Amino acid sequence: MLSRNRSMAQRGFTLIELLITVVLSSLVGVLIYTVFISQTEAYRQQADMGTMQQNLRIAMEMVTRDVGSAGFGMAGDGGTWGLDGQDGQPNVPLYGIRIIDDWLTAGPDAIEMMMMSPDRNNWGFTSNEVARHRCDTETITFTPSYAAAAGLFDSSTSTNRIMCFSPVGRLGRPASYLWSVAGVGDASAGTVPITAGTQTDYTAQCNRGLPWMMACGPVRHVAYYIDSNDTDGFGIGSAALPVLYFVPDLGASQGIYPSATDIPVALGIEDLQFQTCEAGTSVDCELDSSWTPGYDLTGTSAWDNLGGIRVNMTARTIRPDLNRVSVSSPIDIDPLDFTIAASANLDGYHRRVARTEVKTRNSIGAWQMMQSQAF
Repeated sequence: MLSRNRSMAQRGFTLIELLITVVLSSLVGVLIYTVFISQTEAYRQQADMGTMQQNLRIAMEMVTRDVGSAGFGMAGDGGTWGLDGQDGQPNVPLYGIRIIDDWLTAGPDAIEMMMMSPDRNNWGFTSNEVARHRCDTETITFTPSYAAAAGLFDSSTSTNRIMCFSPVGRLGRPASYLWSVAGVGDASAGTVPITAGTQTDYTAQCNRGLPWMMACGPVRHVAYYIDSNDTDGFGIGSAALPVLYFVPDLGASQGIYPSATDIPVALGIEDLQFQTCEAGTSVDCELDSSWTPGYDLTGTSAWDNLGGIRVNMTARTIRPDLNRVSVSSPIDIDPLDFTIAASANLDGYHRRVARTEVKTRNSIGAWQMMQSQAF
């Protein structure tokens, strides 16, 4: 009897018991794997969405900061007279803002902004009590208190241009002049060598001499554009990964993108559009119908009529969501821009659209000054 009980105790699992064990283990393993994959995909999706939101926030913050400063130190018409005219034409003003709203197949959406450096530590002031500046002057002379600022200017560096502004020029309105620096500024003497202005717009506005007092500083000429071209040999942007780029020193390269010195700002910025409202024409900027795409100061638009700029931006995730390819497609935030077709194929990317309105305080300031002047 004892021998029989020992034999039964040593007996192994039956085939059915093993099969049941294997099946149950497999089900548990599949369940754990399914939960793991689901959690991993959810984490990946949330990480991608968070990155997209962060990229959109950074891109919007940088663009709106410069939009709000555009035109600082510019004349009453929103331009500066002299070197580097709009589109590279030397005999027309270079304006504080240029919106390239629809490039179609020729290139990316872009905005260019011009201003005098807002850093007052880099400014110098002129006065007729120190030196009278003729229109054909080849030297800008600062007052002794600001002589050190002259040492900032150097024709071989990014401070190779100088802008001077006066709230009331010789023609009784805000004036802004731009010259090319012709050497190295002398910090002890307070002098900056320049190439004399001979451009048509410059000579028409100078009118018997430059203003008695001017604030002068380095030029800040920047641009933002979207790079989605991976065949031009520049940048990291492509159709699969559009990138918002920043041009820190546009110079004479207006509308010419990209270049090797451009800086990537944010990945996944797919579309960039701008609308403007001319509050100076007595329209109500609270109404959506008062906002129109683009802006052209070389045409009939007037700088002192501009009340605000609306920035519209679309961002997408860097990677597509393979589980949701049927619910995502490119967003056309401007019907006039055909670079992103409204009927484009579904692609699985998650997208977000951001929009904000920026008051163009410098154009509003120009309107206030222009209204106070009697012409």
